[in-house]
Amino acid sequence: MIIGVNNVFEVGCVCQALKIGDNNVIESKADVGRSVMLTSGCIVGSCCQIHTCEVIPENTVIYGSECLRRVQTERPQPQTLQLDFLMKILPNYHHLKKTVKSSGTPARS
Repeated sequence: MIIGVNNVFEVGCVCQALKIGDNNVIESKADVGRSVMLTSGCIVGSCCQIHTCEVIPENTVIYGSECLRRVQTERPQPQTLQLDFLMKILPNYHHLKKTVKSSGTPARS
């Protein structure tokens, strides 16, 4: 599997594509099959499934319950704002628990 830079894989998505370009977004519960090749700037919408043997053209948006497609005229915005926000917020919610050391010999009653 080859994955480019600045890709976003949202919660619950499944991506088995062997090659993924740069700046793609695979939204929640989307399913991308093994025989699909994503180029760059693509968006696979929520709950969309792609299992055909094809190369998705650059800047393609797959959306809706019928997995309709269109090509964006501009490249999608990079997800740097989301990344900066997560880098700032996540350490506040990451709590480490200290391990309790037991004594070398078991206690007798």
